[in-house]
Amino acid sequence: MRIKTLASWAVAPAIAICLSLASMQASALPSKTTAAGDSITMGFAADCRYNYWFWDLFCLLGGDQPEHSWFDGWDSSVNSVHDKYKQLNGSISANKSAAASGSELRGGSNNFATQAANIVAQSTTPDHVEVLLGGNDICNRDCTDPANCTNPLYTDSQWRSSVQAGLNTLVSGLPSGSTVYLGGVPRVQDLRAAGLAKQATTYRIRCENIWNSYDICSVATYGGTMNGESSAQRLAAIEAKQQRYNEILAEEAASYNGTNGVEVVASYQGENASTVGTFSFQRNDIDGGDCFHPSLQGQNTAANLMWNHNPDK
Repeated sequence: MRIKTLASWAVAPAIAICLSLASMQASALPSKTTAAGDSITMGFAADCRYNYWFWDLFCLLGGDQPEHSWFDGWDSSVNSVHDKYKQLNGSISANKSAAASGSELRGGSNNFATQAANIVAQSTTPDHVEVLLGGNDICNRDCTDPANCTNPLYTDSQWRSSVQAGLNTLVSGLPSGSTVYLGGVPRVQDLRAAGLAKQATTYRIRCENIWNSYDICSVATYGGTMNGESSAQRLAAIEAKQQRYNEILAEEAASYNGTNGVEVVASYQGENASTVGTFSFQRNDIDGGDCFHPSLQGQNTAANLMWNHNPDK
């Protein structure tokens, strides 16, 4: 009897510790997640495979495929961030109503500041916000050097002020204990090489034709001289600016972290860490429709990369 009693005494604290740890994990998980994003978050053209025949383009005309989103896509072909959360707690909800194709972090009518305002105004305020913006901020520019056009890449100060505008709204409008998770700006400078490699696999994919015909991120995908800048010059400048944009995201996250009890974290941790901002998408990571947006494989990659450094899991 004595042995049994001693065993009970030993087990009881262990059970208490385990229950406490489980409670801590449960409390760290969010109750409602939401996203600020662009066409990547909306799953645009994710399952489009070809673009040669006119009927191949019907897939592109379908536009957004929210069911294939890295964030909360519900189709079985994508294991989204929300799917990963539901494996931990099935009651966690997700909403990406603030995101929209074509959005920039800085420019346009649905930029980061606007999306942040829409997020904090939701009827049930989220406690976990994931931000994946910035590709369009590069793609919608016409040159990299302000001496060569009136619409150059945004300056560091312009980018920083727009990051701050969105964060100001989020940290003041989210409940204490919430998290803002800043994903990196994707490496759009790699898409030309990935597209050329993809079109080499089959005659039914003509990436250059689509890029040139529909002006898809010409500053990165066009192979000729544009506003006095060669393709090599533009890609080198974009490389430097894309990295700097991500560094600024990390700097601002550190600056805002803890404001009003809100945790602010950037996924970018330098060029040697594998994140959305450092991953170089290859031919199978982009769709065969516009040869620009993430394919189903690319959406899964984005989901995994965002999940890897997620602070609320």
